[in-house]
Amino acid sequence: MARSNPKPQVAGVLSALLAGAGQIYNGQRKKGITYAAVEAVFLVLLQTALRDPLYGLVTLDPVGRFVDSRHILLAGIIASFVVAIYVWFHIANIVDAASTASSIRSRHALPEDVRRIRTEDWAPMRTAVPYIYIAPSILVAFFVIVIPLAFGIVLAFTNYSLYHCPPAGRFDWVGLTNFKKLLKPGSLWQGQLTMVLGWNIAYALLGTGLAFASGLGLALILQNRHIRFRGAFRAILMLPWAVPATVSIMVFFGLFNTTFGPVNEILRSMGLRAVPWFQHRTWARVSVLLTHVWISTPFNLSVISAALQSIPDEVYEAATVDGASPRQSFARITFPLLMSVVAPILVLSLAGNFNNFGIIYLLTGGGPAVAGSRGAGATDILMTWVYDLGFRQLQWSTASALAVLVFIFVVIFSLINFKLSGVLSQLKTEE
Repeated sequence: MARSNPKPQVAGVLSALLAGAGQIYNGQRKKGITYAAVEAVFLVLLQTALRDPLYGLVTLDPVGRFVDSRHILLAGIIASFVVAIYVWFHIANIVDAASTASSIRSRHALPEDVRRIRTEDWAPMRTAVPYIYIAPSILVAFFVIVIPLAFGIVLAFTNYSLYHCPPAGRFDWVGLTNFKKLLKPGSLWQGQLTMVLGWNIAYALLGTGLAFASGLGLALILQNRHIRFRGAFRAILMLPWAVPATVSIMVFFGLFNTTFGPVNEILRSMGLRAVPWFQHRTWARVSVLLTHVWISTPFNLSVISAALQSIPDEVYEAATVDGASPRQSFARITFPLLMSVVAPILVLSLAGNFNNFGIIYLLTGGGPAVAGSRGAGATDILMTWVYDLGFRQLQWSTASALAVLVFIFVVIFSLINFKLSGVLSQLKTEE
């Protein structure tokens, strides 16, 4: 049975000193013993299985059976997560003891017939059943998503490269050196980063805007009821979406071929000069944008068409009666109502296009080359530059630091666009 009048401060302090002690003080013996057993298991692990990995995480020196720096780092990350989970458990244990004591004191002030509640009746198996069900998926997500993500971030603070590569060598902690190298004003790395980031933002904005504009134009045309076979035209326009993006990109790679591509052949037959699609910076970027618009337009067309069909005809009829022209109806009715529906999708597409790796890598490979660059070409975006640094130049730590900066840029970019589009305020209003 629970104590008649436990003090929350005492319960919290006891649980802070020894997990479960506060629960036992409150009269919850089963829960207290369970919490104490969890702490005992953790302390045993801390002195055995976790000791060497945690030491290796701090020093990156060979310890125990861990010799390879990558294995040392990976084991240390897993061990640190175990420690973090236990810290969360210990804090929850303190909060639970204090809140339970407070609850018991509150019930003690109630009449006898109301406070007949046994706090000892704690069924750990019943409480743990939901967590047992989701445990496999949590473990899979932990080892497939969380651990690789943490490993990639941590590498940014090392000197892991071709010259510090296990098993022949080992790498060490270098702190913020990689970030300073990329962000140092006036350096070649910083100039390269500025060039790539500028094109990356332009590509995301232009690609999203052009694809949306083309989808909107086609959707408005197909919305006209005087056009016959609208369904057939809509099906034809959706075909690029049905074709895998990789296939479409390779088709455009052939179409824009400078020597024998059909586009240049047509230009020559018209007496015009062939366009150096992949050899000139501007034309290479144009080819990337054209390919992006071709692949992305069907998606925008389908979303916009669905949004347009949700606008009641009565609204347009009332506007016509009031003397509104088609242009005024579009500007004051169609577009505002359309944006209220597609704005969140547009913002998500913008964030996705910021990291659109496939088109750049398969179509231009980031080229054409830029004189004096650190591996980044004229059409490289941040993610393709990360790939080039990591898998071609084998500068893994620099690539990891750049990937961390990309993550920060995407978060800031998305927040700005959410703010400008009013998506966050709309979600708060709906809540």
